[in-house]
Amino acid sequence: MAKIVVFGASGQAGRRIAAAAESRGHEVTRVGRDPGVRADVAAGHDVAVSAVVDLSRDPSEFYTSTARALVASGVGRVILVGIYTLLEDSAGVRVVDGPDFPAEYRPFCLGHAAGVEVLAASDADWLVMSPVGNFGGVATGRYAVGEVDPADELSYEDFAVAVVDEIETPAHRLVQIGIASA
Repeated sequence: MAKIVVFGASGQAGRRIAAAAESRGHEVTRVGRDPGVRADVAAGHDVAVSAVVDLSRDPSEFYTSTARALVASGVGRVILVGIYTLLEDSAGVRVVDGPDFPAEYRPFCLGHAAGVEVLAASDADWLVMSPVGNFGGVATGRYAVGEVDPADELSYEDFAVAVVDEIETPAHRLVQIGIASA
């Protein structure tokens, strides 16, 4: 079994990821109510899952510092809970770069992207997992790796299953993938 630290474990996604991992017998360290990621807490774990947000800080600064801390921790694998707006549509264009994307949401999305760029430039074993649409569906115990669909509603529970499946049997590395309802 893996030794996993979940940052953001008091939030919607993090709480469910931690519970799903514990239910499968993994040793889980929960870090919640602190939006930061501390390398000293992550050290010694096989996997660090980051489901953190701090809306009071500049998104670019927050997500790049978070990514740097995860890389510096030396943890075996980093899984970041991402956002679908950084996924590419069927034309190969990130949703955030589309002509109709609301300008007021761009800074937050580009902040997330800056954090992903830090991971991509590192030697870390990383993966970004994003719902292909929004959270809110009914738990089914199933999911699919899918393409952007803003109308898709994936349950937090099904997303957690996808994250723990990826921890147990890594199938994706050094990319961002979309997780859809099934």
